[in-house]
Amino acid sequence: MKPLRVEIEEPRTFNNETEFEDFIAGVLNTILSGLVKQGLISNYYIFRQLGFDIAVFLDVKGEPKVKFLELKLYKGQRAGGVGFGTQKGEGPQVEVLMNDEKLKFFNKFLRWLIYDALASSNRRYIFIDNPTAKRCAMGEVRKGKQNNFNINRLRDYAITWNELLRKLQEFLLE
Repeated sequence: MKPLRVEIEEPRTFNNETEFEDFIAGVLNTILSGLVKQGLISNYYIFRQLGFDIAVFLDVKGEPKVKFLELKLYKGQRAGGVGFGTQKGEGPQVEVLMNDEKLKFFNKFLRWLIYDALASSNRRYIFIDNPTAKRCAMGEVRKGKQNNFNINRLRDYAITWNELLRKLQEFLLE
């Protein structure tokens, strides 16, 4: 059974990252409740700030799964950079991208979602996996420094709102 197309109106903008996270958690809830109605999943729970910004625990046809999303909002606050991890270069985001073995392992579970508020087109969402995230980092990802993504590299992967909804649904079911 093919998942139904989800119709959720695209927001105009976000004032801060917390507002973006709240909105995406609501989008996930809408997508997941639709998947329950279709019988593609039987149950799910969404948690916030469980290592990554959003964690989704779900039962897909009797198989337990977990999916994580790390969200970032780019409004030009760092010249060309989108920070991740702490200013001291700590956090699970840095741990995953710093270590190629973890990066590959977590690729089943983790996606990065960046909203580019300065995008010049309707392609303002960036939904990427771990290897792509690491390629978009400014320099080496390591502890002891603020790590950043290069916004111009990220923009190579920019997608529209409808593409994002489709990719979110695919990620949850894979």
